[in-house]
Amino acid sequence: MANDFSINSRVEAKIHRILSETIIHDIKDPRLKNISINEVRLSPDLSNAKIYCSSFTLGKNDSTEIINLISKASGIFKKNIGKRVSLKKIPQLSFVFDDHEKYANQLTDLIDNTVKNDSKK
Repeated sequence: MANDFSINSRVEAKIHRILSETIIHDIKDPRLKNISINEVRLSPDLSNAKIYCSSFTLGKNDSTEIINLISKASGIFKKNIGKRVSLKKIPQLSFVFDDHEKYANQLTDLIDNTVKNDSKK
């Protein structure tokens, strides 16, 4: 079982790198140039990959637009994964908008405000 985890994590890291490089070098749509791949999670049988992505310029309100744009480019991603990773079957890619950074910033702001209020007392 421990070996399966290490294989999964290595394949996840490789797919993450391939997706990021594909966005930089192969994608022509300028709207996709600002998308960042935050994390790749593979199912234990390597048949499905959930890709968490976010955008530098677009907000959470535009998340469906981001997911639609990047999903349309999934053929290019799968082609590059097939070329560079030796798997029996290329995983099915599903994209999810990742807004954890926004929540982390909100928590940081709340903590900072609490500390400021406590120091005033």
